[in-house]
Amino acid sequence: MYIRLLCLSVLLLLAACSEEPVIVQKDTKLVDPNQDPEFVEEQNEDEEVDQYIEFALPEEEVMINLEMVPILDAYLQATQSRQQALEKMNMFRISATDKNLYLLEFSCHDELCSYLLLDQTMDNQAYLVADLAKYIQAKVSPENTKILLRFNRNLKTPSPYSNIAVIDLEEWELLPLVNETNDKDLLNYKWPILAANWVDDDTISVFHPDITEPSPENIKKWQESERPTVSTNLTLNANN
Repeated sequence: MYIRLLCLSVLLLLAACSEEPVIVQKDTKLVDPNQDPEFVEEQNEDEEVDQYIEFALPEEEVMINLEMVPILDAYLQATQSRQQALEKMNMFRISATDKNLYLLEFSCHDELCSYLLLDQTMDNQAYLVADLAKYIQAKVSPENTKILLRFNRNLKTPSPYSNIAVIDLEEWELLPLVNETNDKDLLNYKWPILAANWVDDDTISVFHPDITEPSPENIKKWQESERPTVSTNLTLNANN
């Protein structure tokens, strides 16, 4: 699982030196949000063919440049049916001041997918934020400098286990979180996280079941009770 995530991350670095944008916004007024993603080829100024995936969102159409996202290119080349792979992809627009952020869902198996965070505001901004997970929540920090993304696994259980990824939108890097409140290891899909909110630009408050350990037995008892919750503050590790 972690080897797969590492390999996908390395693929992203292959596009780091190019000046082409990851996302191209189409100039269109009529958008059908129910339209499936489409594979598009366009000839550039050098008479070479550029390949894109076109997505219809509620109020816009955008295209992902496959040359700039080797993960997608390699995934589509390896899949048996490119059309079926495209139909299972989803693109979400994330609201953020002065940023055009998108979250791409792809490579899904049994409802668990890989996720790329894309930024149209700056060139070459693509970050693999989760693998074999399900997107639940996104929130930008109060100063619009960071974003938290919450994902779940074990979707068939009453309270799926969760993880939170925080991306620095200025440095475009993953920021580790530290639990300085107690000794509970709440991240990396070890605890159910019911909600997550920014306290300030460096602190996140997560709400989770009020139990001693996240064992299946304790979670079942919690489910059968009044479901008390407790909040824990997680701090961004400035020393990393």
